[in-house]
Amino acid sequence: MAEKIYLHPLVERIWHGIHALSILILILSGVQIHWPASINIFGNFQKAISVHNCFGLVVLGDFFLWFIYNLVSRRITHYLPNKRDIPWGLVAQAKFYGYGIFKHEPHPYSPSVEEKFNPLQKMAYLQFMFLMMPLLLVSGVLYLYPVYFANFITLIGGLKVLAIIHFLIAVIFAAFFVAHIYLATTGHTFLDNFIAIITGYGEAEEEH
Repeated sequence: MAEKIYLHPLVERIWHGIHALSILILILSGVQIHWPASINIFGNFQKAISVHNCFGLVVLGDFFLWFIYNLVSRRITHYLPNKRDIPWGLVAQAKFYGYGIFKHEPHPYSPSVEEKFNPLQKMAYLQFMFLMMPLLLVSGVLYLYPVYFANFITLIGGLKVLAIIHFLIAVIFAAFFVAHIYLATTGHTFLDNFIAIITGYGEAEEEH
């Protein structure tokens, strides 16, 4: 019988909901901005830009709140790999996602109050939340306020180069967003992880 454990405090669940919704709106508005002739979700082109800029600033603010919260609460340790994770934890988790899950093999990792992410999740969140997200936000701010950062923008090749950088990082993020939703379905049941992020309680079973 799986044990229920409190994995996601309320503040993290609220942040996760705001962040996920904002990222989704950024993806949809960004798609309309790049293909305005084919896609019309938010009305006209100018409205899509306004929506994109607004939610970009929301994500900028919630990222700083997330970072400060995790530092102060020391929950940032959930994102840091340990000796068990590298390399064998990564290998075991990759094997599970690669083929073990399709053979209904048991999960190689069980979340706990002290360590709620598996090794691959830690590596993914490290890359996206501590590297890719800052790059995405910085490129977005530079593009939103080019007058204030004209010298730096010129140094990196101009607005066109900045736009390409921002677009490429955004495409990677969109792919990660889709992968994140898919992997959320790989819990003990299809809805387990979705229920956990709503209620805060997840299931812990004996590790294999």
